[in-house]
Amino acid sequence: MKKTLTRTITGMVLIALLVLCLHLGDIVFLLFFGGAFLVTVKEMDALIKAMGKEIVITPAYIFAGFFGIVYYLTAYNLSVVCAFLLLMVTATVIGQVLLMREDFSSAVYCLLPFAYPILSECALVALYYALPPYMAKTACCVAILCPSVGDICAYFGGMLVGKTPLAPRISPKKTVEGAVFSLLGSTAMGLGLYFAQGLWDRGPGMGCMELVSLGFICGVVGQFGDLFASCLKRSAQVKDFSEALPGHGGVLDRLDSVLLCAPVVLAFCILALS
Repeated sequence: MKKTLTRTITGMVLIALLVLCLHLGDIVFLLFFGGAFLVTVKEMDALIKAMGKEIVITPAYIFAGFFGIVYYLTAYNLSVVCAFLLLMVTATVIGQVLLMREDFSSAVYCLLPFAYPILSECALVALYYALPPYMAKTACCVAILCPSVGDICAYFGGMLVGKTPLAPRISPKKTVEGAVFSLLGSTAMGLGLYFAQGLWDRGPGMGCMELVSLGFICGVVGQFGDLFASCLKRSAQVKDFSEALPGHGGVLDRLDSVLLCAPVVLAFCILALS
Protein backbone atom coordinates (compact mmCIF):
# COMPACT_ATOMS: atom_id res chain seq x y z
CA MET A 1 0.00 0.00 0.00
CA LYS A 2 2.82 2.39 0.91
CA LYS A 3 4.63 1.63 -2.36
CA THR A 4 1.43 2.25 -4.35
CA LEU A 5 0.93 5.60 -2.62
CA THR A 6 4.55 6.62 -3.25
CA ARG A 7 4.25 5.56 -6.88
CA THR A 8 1.01 7.55 -7.28
CA ILE A 9 2.41 10.73 -5.72
CA THR A 10 5.58 10.54 -7.84
CA GLY A 11 3.46 10.02 -10.97
CA MET A 12 1.30 13.05 -10.18
CA VAL A 13 4.38 15.24 -9.65
CA LEU A 14 5.84 14.07 -12.97
CA ILE A 15 2.57 14.83 -14.81
CA ALA A 16 2.49 18.30 -13.23
CA LEU A 17 6.07 18.94 -14.37
CA LEU A 18 5.20 17.72 -17.86
CA VAL A 19 2.20 20.05 -18.10
CA LEU A 20 4.35 22.97 -16.92
CA CYS A 21 7.09 22.22 -19.46
CA LEU A 22 4.60 21.85 -22.30
CA HIS A 23 3.02 25.16 -21.33
CA LEU A 24 6.27 27.12 -21.00
CA GLY A 25 7.97 25.42 -23.96
CA ASP A 26 11.16 26.72 -25.58
CA ILE A 27 14.29 26.53 -23.43
CA VAL A 28 12.40 25.29 -20.32
CA PHE A 29 11.19 22.18 -22.16
CA LEU A 30 14.66 21.52 -23.58
CA LEU A 31 16.44 22.00 -20.26
CA PHE A 32 14.00 19.78 -18.36
CA PHE A 33 14.17 16.94 -20.84
CA GLY A 34 17.90 17.49 -21.35
CA GLY A 35 18.37 16.84 -17.64
CA ALA A 36 16.17 13.75 -17.83
CA PHE A 37 18.12 12.49 -20.86
CA LEU A 38 21.42 12.90 -18.99
CA VAL A 39 20.03 10.69 -16.23
CA THR A 40 18.95 8.03 -18.73
CA VAL A 41 22.47 7.93 -20.25
CA LYS A 42 23.89 7.52 -16.75
CA GLU A 43 21.43 4.69 -16.11
CA MET A 44 22.39 2.96 -19.36
CA ASP A 45 26.07 3.35 -18.47
CA ALA A 46 25.44 1.71 -15.08
CA LEU A 47 23.42 -1.08 -16.74
CA ILE A 48 26.17 -1.85 -19.27
CA LYS A 49 28.76 -1.89 -16.50
CA ALA A 50 26.53 -4.31 -14.58
CA MET A 51 26.81 -6.58 -17.63
CA GLY A 52 30.58 -6.48 -17.18
CA LYS A 53 31.23 -4.29 -20.23
CA GLU A 54 33.40 -1.17 -20.34
CA ILE A 55 32.42 1.37 -22.99
CA VAL A 56 33.30 4.91 -24.05
CA ILE A 57 30.32 6.88 -22.76
CA THR A 58 31.56 10.49 -22.64
CA PRO A 59 30.31 11.48 -26.14
CA ALA A 60 26.82 10.22 -25.22
CA TYR A 61 26.89 12.40 -22.09
CA ILE A 62 28.03 15.38 -24.15
CA PHE A 63 25.23 14.94 -26.68
CA ALA A 64 22.54 14.36 -24.06
CA GLY A 65 23.68 17.39 -22.06
CA PHE A 66 24.12 19.87 -24.90
CA PHE A 67 21.86 18.87 -27.78
CA GLY A 68 18.97 20.93 -26.35
CA ILE A 69 21.13 24.03 -26.05
CA VAL A 70 22.53 23.50 -29.56
CA TYR A 71 19.00 23.03 -30.90
CA TYR A 72 17.81 26.22 -29.21
CA LEU A 73 20.81 28.38 -30.24
CA THR A 74 20.51 27.28 -33.88
CA ALA A 75 16.82 28.28 -33.99
CA TYR A 76 15.61 24.65 -33.84
CA ASN A 77 17.70 23.43 -36.75
CA LEU A 78 17.43 19.63 -36.81
CA SER A 79 20.22 19.34 -39.38
CA VAL A 80 22.74 20.79 -36.92
CA VAL A 81 21.55 18.41 -34.18
CA CYS A 82 21.89 15.46 -36.57
CA ALA A 83 25.43 16.57 -37.44
CA PHE A 84 26.20 16.87 -33.71
CA LEU A 85 24.85 13.35 -33.14
CA LEU A 86 26.90 11.88 -35.99
CA LEU A 87 30.08 13.50 -34.62
CA MET A 88 29.45 12.04 -31.16
CA VAL A 89 28.78 8.57 -32.60
CA THR A 90 32.03 8.80 -34.58
CA ALA A 91 33.93 9.93 -31.48
CA THR A 92 32.48 6.98 -29.54
CA VAL A 93 33.59 4.43 -32.14
CA ILE A 94 37.10 5.91 -32.38
CA GLY A 95 37.43 6.06 -28.61
CA GLN A 96 36.20 2.48 -28.20
CA VAL A 97 38.77 1.19 -30.72
CA LEU A 98 41.61 3.11 -29.05
CA LEU A 99 40.71 2.02 -25.51
CA MET A 100 39.70 -1.60 -26.24
CA ARG A 101 41.82 -4.20 -24.52
CA GLU A 102 40.76 -7.88 -24.39
CA ASP A 103 36.94 -7.87 -24.30
CA PHE A 104 36.11 -7.10 -27.92
CA SER A 105 32.41 -7.78 -27.35
CA SER A 106 32.21 -4.36 -25.63
CA ALA A 107 32.44 -2.79 -29.10
CA VAL A 108 28.80 -3.70 -29.75
CA TYR A 109 27.61 -2.06 -26.53
CA CYS A 110 29.28 1.32 -27.09
CA LEU A 111 26.53 2.33 -29.54
CA LEU A 112 23.66 1.08 -27.37
CA PRO A 113 23.09 4.41 -25.52
CA PHE A 114 22.69 6.18 -28.88
CA ALA A 115 20.15 3.64 -30.16
CA TYR A 116 18.44 3.43 -26.78
CA PRO A 117 17.58 5.87 -25.29
CA ILE A 118 19.07 8.86 -27.18
CA LEU A 119 17.50 8.29 -30.61
CA SER A 120 14.03 7.89 -29.12
CA GLU A 121 14.56 10.95 -26.93
CA CYS A 122 15.43 12.98 -30.03
CA ALA A 123 12.14 11.81 -31.57
CA LEU A 124 10.31 13.10 -28.48
CA VAL A 125 11.89 16.54 -28.86
CA ALA A 126 11.18 16.55 -32.61
CA LEU A 127 7.49 15.92 -31.85
CA TYR A 128 7.33 19.17 -29.92
CA TYR A 129 9.44 21.40 -32.16
CA ALA A 130 9.38 19.97 -35.70
CA LEU A 131 5.64 19.44 -36.20
CA PRO A 132 3.11 22.19 -37.09
CA PRO A 133 1.87 24.17 -34.05
CA TYR A 134 -1.66 22.73 -34.22
CA MET A 135 -0.22 19.21 -33.92
CA ALA A 136 2.95 19.49 -31.84
CA LYS A 137 1.74 19.65 -28.23
CA THR A 138 -1.03 17.13 -28.80
CA ALA A 139 1.34 14.66 -30.48
CA CYS A 140 3.82 15.10 -27.64
CA CYS A 141 1.05 14.43 -25.11
CA VAL A 142 0.05 11.29 -27.02
CA ALA A 143 3.61 9.92 -26.96
CA ILE A 144 3.99 10.57 -23.23
CA LEU A 145 0.52 10.30 -21.69
CA CYS A 146 -1.00 7.40 -23.66
CA PRO A 147 1.68 4.83 -22.74
CA SER A 148 1.95 6.29 -19.23
CA VAL A 149 -1.79 5.93 -18.62
CA GLY A 150 -1.53 2.47 -20.15
CA ASP A 151 1.18 1.60 -17.61
CA ILE A 152 -1.02 2.81 -14.74
CA CYS A 153 -4.03 0.82 -15.98
CA ALA A 154 -1.85 -2.28 -16.45
CA TYR A 155 -0.49 -1.91 -12.92
CA PHE A 156 -3.87 -1.62 -11.20
CA GLY A 157 -5.66 -3.97 -13.62
CA GLY A 158 -3.00 -6.62 -13.05
CA MET A 159 -3.28 -6.21 -9.28
CA LEU A 160 -7.06 -6.53 -9.33
CA VAL A 161 -7.78 -9.28 -11.86
CA GLY A 162 -4.43 -10.36 -13.29
CA LYS A 163 -4.02 -14.14 -13.46
CA THR A 164 -2.61 -15.13 -16.86
CA PRO A 165 1.15 -14.49 -17.29
CA LEU A 166 1.97 -12.35 -20.34
CA ALA A 167 5.71 -12.99 -20.69
CA PRO A 168 6.82 -14.96 -17.62
CA ARG A 169 10.45 -15.36 -18.69
CA ILE A 170 10.87 -11.62 -19.27
CA SER A 171 8.61 -10.04 -16.66
CA PRO A 172 6.85 -12.53 -14.35
CA LYS A 173 4.46 -9.96 -12.83
CA LYS A 174 2.96 -8.82 -16.14
CA THR A 175 -0.37 -10.42 -17.04
CA VAL A 176 -2.59 -10.66 -20.11
CA GLU A 177 -5.39 -9.00 -18.14
CA GLY A 178 -3.08 -6.12 -17.25
CA ALA A 179 -2.12 -5.79 -20.92
CA VAL A 180 -5.80 -5.52 -21.90
CA PHE A 181 -6.32 -2.81 -19.26
CA SER A 182 -3.25 -1.02 -20.63
CA LEU A 183 -4.63 -1.11 -24.16
CA LEU A 184 -8.00 0.22 -23.04
CA GLY A 185 -6.44 2.97 -20.91
CA SER A 186 -4.09 4.14 -23.66
CA THR A 187 -6.90 4.21 -26.24
CA ALA A 188 -9.19 6.11 -23.83
CA MET A 189 -6.37 8.63 -23.26
CA GLY A 190 -6.13 9.17 -27.02
CA LEU A 191 -9.87 9.89 -27.12
CA GLY A 192 -9.55 12.19 -24.10
CA LEU A 193 -6.80 14.18 -25.81
CA TYR A 194 -9.11 14.83 -28.77
CA PHE A 195 -11.45 16.75 -26.47
CA ALA A 196 -8.66 18.24 -24.31
CA GLN A 197 -6.49 19.64 -27.12
CA GLY A 198 -8.64 22.76 -27.31
CA LEU A 199 -7.19 23.82 -23.94
CA TRP A 200 -3.78 24.49 -25.50
CA ASP A 201 -4.52 24.76 -29.21
CA ARG A 202 -7.02 27.07 -30.89
CA GLY A 203 -6.32 25.67 -34.34
CA PRO A 204 -8.02 22.78 -36.17
CA GLY A 205 -6.28 20.22 -33.96
CA MET A 206 -5.83 16.51 -34.67
CA GLY A 207 -8.76 14.35 -35.73
CA CYS A 208 -10.63 12.00 -33.41
CA MET A 209 -9.77 8.86 -35.38
CA GLU A 210 -6.12 9.92 -35.57
CA LEU A 211 -5.85 10.28 -31.81
CA VAL A 212 -7.84 7.15 -30.98
CA SER A 213 -5.68 5.19 -33.45
CA LEU A 214 -2.51 6.63 -31.95
CA GLY A 215 -3.76 5.81 -28.46
CA PHE A 216 -4.36 2.20 -29.49
CA ILE A 217 -0.98 1.96 -31.24
CA CYS A 218 0.77 3.37 -28.16
CA GLY A 219 -1.09 0.83 -26.03
CA VAL A 220 0.46 -1.96 -28.09
CA VAL A 221 3.91 -0.50 -28.76
CA GLY A 222 4.34 0.83 -25.23
CA GLN A 223 4.03 -2.67 -23.77
CA PHE A 224 6.79 -3.91 -26.07
CA GLY A 225 8.92 -0.97 -24.93
CA ASP A 226 8.31 -2.03 -21.33
CA LEU A 227 9.22 -5.64 -22.12
CA PHE A 228 12.36 -4.58 -24.01
CA ALA A 229 13.52 -2.61 -20.96
CA SER A 230 12.83 -5.71 -18.84
CA CYS A 231 15.01 -7.75 -21.21
CA LEU A 232 17.88 -5.29 -20.73
CA LYS A 233 17.51 -5.39 -16.94
CA ARG A 234 17.37 -9.18 -16.91
CA SER A 235 20.53 -9.38 -19.00
CA ALA A 236 22.27 -7.24 -16.36
CA GLN A 237 20.47 -9.02 -13.48
CA VAL A 238 19.12 -5.80 -11.95
CA LYS A 239 15.59 -4.98 -10.81
CA ASP A 240 15.50 -1.28 -11.81
CA PHE A 241 17.68 1.04 -13.86
CA SER A 242 18.23 3.18 -10.75
CA GLU A 243 16.37 4.58 -7.73
CA ALA A 244 15.97 8.13 -9.06
CA LEU A 245 12.16 8.14 -8.87
CA PRO A 246 10.52 6.86 -5.65
CA GLY A 247 8.10 4.05 -6.38
CA HIS A 248 9.10 3.83 -10.06
CA GLY A 249 12.81 3.03 -10.08
CA GLY A 250 14.88 4.96 -12.60
CA VAL A 251 13.95 7.53 -15.23
CA LEU A 252 14.25 4.78 -17.84
CA ASP A 253 11.85 2.65 -15.81
CA ARG A 254 9.33 5.50 -16.13
CA LEU A 255 10.08 6.25 -19.80
CA ASP A 256 10.59 2.72 -21.15
CA SER A 257 7.20 2.60 -22.91
CA VAL A 258 7.40 6.27 -23.98
CA LEU A 259 10.78 5.74 -25.67
CA LEU A 260 9.32 3.24 -28.11
CA CYS A 261 6.13 5.23 -28.68
CA ALA A 262 7.79 8.57 -29.50
CA PRO A 263 9.37 7.44 -32.82
CA VAL A 264 6.13 5.68 -33.82
CA VAL A 265 4.00 8.78 -33.10
CA LEU A 266 6.50 10.97 -34.98
CA ALA A 267 6.42 8.62 -37.99
CA PHE A 268 2.58 8.57 -37.88
CA CYS A 269 2.41 12.38 -37.84
CA ILE A 270 4.94 12.74 -40.67
CA LEU A 271 2.95 10.30 -42.80
CA ALA A 272 -0.30 12.10 -41.91
CA LEU A 273 1.19 15.42 -43.01
CA SER A 274 2.46 13.97 -46.27
